[in-house]
Amino acid sequence: MFKQRGVIVIAADAVDEDKIMELALEAGAEDIDSDATCHEIMCTPESYLEVKGAIEAANIDIASAEVSMVAENTVAVDLEAAKKIVRLMDALEDHDDSQNVSSNVDIPDDIFAQLNAD
Repeated sequence: MFKQRGVIVIAADAVDEDKIMELALEAGAEDIDSDATCHEIMCTPESYLEVKGAIEAANIDIASAEVSMVAENTVAVDLEAAKKIVRLMDALEDHDDSQNVSSNVDIPDDIFAQLNAD
């Protein structure tokens, strides 16, 4: 259900999509997902340091970088389910014994906007 992956996020305005794609793939990245806000680079945990190092060597600012558990399959939810899931995840994150909380939930942008408006 979850797989350990290297995840590196770069702001979209920090670098051109073609440049980061070429750089990351040459360094060993497996996938790059770009949108209007950011470039998300996925790699194996074994190639994480090499990919991150290549980006840093190119003087590109990294917004975040970590090896984390990424869901292989996601589940889209409606507004009511999203509210419950967010409350549960907040409670788990606030618990003293929790170190990391992972989820396979996919909250569509319009529902996410409604959650933030509430």
